[in-house]
Amino acid sequence: MSREENPKTWFALSFNIFFSMSLILLVISVLLLGCHSPDQFIGGERQSTSAQLQGGKVYPINPDLQICNPGISTDTVRFPRAMLWLGFAGQLNVKNAPEGYTTTKVKMHDRLTISGHDNSVLWFMTMDQIPSVQCEFQDPDWSAHPEWIVTLGAQPQGKNCDNSDTIWYSGYVIRPADNAYFRFADRSLDHISTPNFWIDQAPEIPTEGVENPAWQKDTVDYSQGFATPQAVQDYFGTKNVKFTWSKEHDGMTLYYIDYSESKPKAHRLAKPRGRENWKGESAMISPDGKWITYNLFERQDTYSAYIQELRPNSTPILIAEGAMEPRWFVHPADPERWYIIYITVPAGNTYIITQALDESQVEKDGSAGATWMQEVKLSAGMPQDLSYSLVGEPEKLVNLPFRAGRSPDGRWLATGTNNGYMLELP
Repeated sequence: MSREENPKTWFALSFNIFFSMSLILLVISVLLLGCHSPDQFIGGERQSTSAQLQGGKVYPINPDLQICNPGISTDTVRFPRAMLWLGFAGQLNVKNAPEGYTTTKVKMHDRLTISGHDNSVLWFMTMDQIPSVQCEFQDPDWSAHPEWIVTLGAQPQGKNCDNSDTIWYSGYVIRPADNAYFRFADRSLDHISTPNFWIDQAPEIPTEGVENPAWQKDTVDYSQGFATPQAVQDYFGTKNVKFTWSKEHDGMTLYYIDYSESKPKAHRLAKPRGRENWKGESAMISPDGKWITYNLFERQDTYSAYIQELRPNSTPILIAEGAMEPRWFVHPADPERWYIIYITVPAGNTYIITQALDESQVEKDGSAGATWMQEVKLSAGMPQDLSYSLVGEPEKLVNLPFRAGRSPDGRWLATGTNNGYMLELP
């Protein structure tokens, strides 16, 4: 049927198609940005044991059940060969679940889990261990300091958590060694804020395991949405602390706060010229606290990876087009050599990856994507042409997308959007 033959029917059909496609894109957007899903992905065909591939040995995490927000462990003392992740509702498929770690009738995003490569639970924290987290955890990741992780925690504006439009999100850093935590942002973030944290030294903080009454909201001034410099100094023993996050109401724009400043405030990071409407997320602070790496996206299949100096009026630096989830890696034998690890997926694909990454055919044909490593040389505080350089061409680590970064010893990668895995490199 042509438009000329029946214009009314043609218009109605076109509208329905447009509406359906818009709805699909909206659903994909929510899945990508917030790791929210009414029903978790269940694979049903994955192996529960490791698989040897050309690129390394693959170990499934929570087999056949969805995970998200994976973060490779940078704590080589307590959690070597491990990853942090967020689970879904219903049930979990893990090994050696400790006391208190339920695997059935699980609530959506009710816990943070660190798993070893053999799928054993090494550490976990449930919402009820932080009184102000009443609805869910969201966007956990390892911070720039190996002893700390960072996460969002939600509480309802009203009586319950049923309406996602009436939920407040706060930001927390947590020390898994003893479950000590600090709330750096109170009800001032979004469900897609993907926060990160940096501190320049091993902090000396209370060791009783949880936040003292002195750190509850009624004794810390959160009137500006963030903890005061004095609260940061008192808790961490230093003001050399930085946080980054993304704000939804600004079209997903990245911000940072540097508590070493005389008057700390939220700084908005500029976007690349011509890409002011692209959305920024997943910022990771560099080991020295002077840079971040992040990705921008225009649509759910159009991404680019950048680095940027954490200072006012800094300029974004393109690392790679079509790249997602960039993360820092320092050469274990030469700390002067820095790299960015990132993933790519085939053109037209989003990073919601449903393929089984422990199948040799998926690795062979590259249908799920690939993981890359680009060496960079950085000099903070210099003019832009002297502040950075890309060293050589990017190196493909494996013909599979492992978005959670590379372990400090260089031996492990991790991932998880639908299926969770760790990969031991040869």
